Amino acid sequence: MAPVAGLEARPAATLDTPRTAQMFTNTSRLHFHGSQFTNVLGDMNVTYNREEPSAVREPPPQPIAHLTTPERLYSDSESYCSQLLRRGRGFPLYIPAPRGNLPPEYGYRGVSIGDVGRVTPEGVFDFLFNIYLPADHPINDNDVPENLSPLAPYDSKNVLPIEYLAGQHVSTSAVHKVDLGLSDDGDSGAFVFDCLGPQGAVLALPLGSRIERLDRFGDMLQYTRQNAESWYRYVNGARGCQLSNGSLYLITGWEKARAWGMSTFQEIPPTRYPFRISFEPTFINSASGSQKSYRWTTSGATQTKSSGPVAMDQTPLNQTVFIHGFSISLGTSIWSRLFGTVEVAPIVDAQLGRSTKEYIPYGTQGFSKSWGGFGSFWGSGGAGGHDSGVALSDISPTQALFHPSQIMNAYLLRMQSS
Repeated sequence: MAPVAGLEARPAATLDTPRTAQMFTNTSRLHFHGSQFTNVLGDMNVTYNREEPSAVREPPPQPIAHLTTPERLYSDSESYCSQLLRRGRGFPLYIPAPRGNLPPEYGYRGVSIGDVGRVTPEGVFDFLFNIYLPADHPINDNDVPENLSPLAPYDSKNVLPIEYLAGQHVSTSAVHKVDLGLSDDGDSGAFVFDCLGPQGAVLALPLGSRIERLDRFGDMLQYTRQNAESWYRYVNGARGCQLSNGSLYLITGWEKARAWGMSTFQEIPPTRYPFRISFEPTFINSASGSQKSYRWTTSGATQTKSSGPVAMDQTPLNQTVFIHGFSISLGTSIWSRLFGTVEVAPIVDAQLGRSTKEYIPYGTQGFSKSWGGFGSFWGSGGAGGHDSGVALSDISPTQALFHPSQIMNAYLLRMQSS
């Protein structure tokens, strides 16, 4: 990050007759020495002596080398996820496909409600086990915490389903879709975007997407509070996942798509004129007319990726572009008892001077330290309060709708109680 520029020097006429309001505006450091005071304004020192009204202008100090910090570098997954998270659609996954080394049953369906896992630095959801399935279920594959007793299945009436039609996209404010004058019915599947620097991200959904989100989870929260300690002991012990506190996620919903395209850019010099990127189908199976493939075309320095060929009647809905859920955190006393107080940082973090400032058993994983803690639900396991309890924080907060009647209701309640 470049050092913040100092304030411009004021004309000499202003310095000859200083006023209190002028001299103390935007003051960053103020020192009184006898009959003098020194006001440091950006790169200029102004010394005023009450016995001698004339102001003395000193040369600006030389920059201090140790105050200059290196510019923060972001990986492609970090840039994409951090930008699209702000759109309120959910927690973005930079790699929507399930991991290839999971059971075939899991690979076919992808992320599900009740999954417990982590988000890796590469932006993929790393599934560990599902709380609604028994240990011997093919998806759990008998690799679960000790004495796991599955939670009773949730009522389907408590799941909110949403369908997004073909031709949808999610993007930051620096990316604008160009109207091609075509209907968004999925026939063309083409997108064109105009982009402005310095950074931006976009997710194109040519065939639309589907959301399923659990909107009532009281039983799930209670179940998690009772078992969170054993889960962390299992994932950091038997599974060796090296998770930091708060990096374990419980899935409450997902958004999946059969076809997608991602583009992200950063450190683009801002100009008045945008650069253009396009996402369009490149192959249609002429025999059946049901298979499509997509590719990006760009005129700027962007990172792009897309899903593989799509067979409309055969491709499973297993590409998860957003997840909803909670990050699970233990109280510091529980964490210290389980893993001690030794802080270990990955080599990359150590080289870049990053500090986790928390107790970590083996190392850091995931994005929870940047994005966790939006809205928390605390449950105490004893008399120690938060320090001995379990916190569940929403990893993908959605903005609540506001209605003006809420102001009137709040006003009436205050009047009634006064």
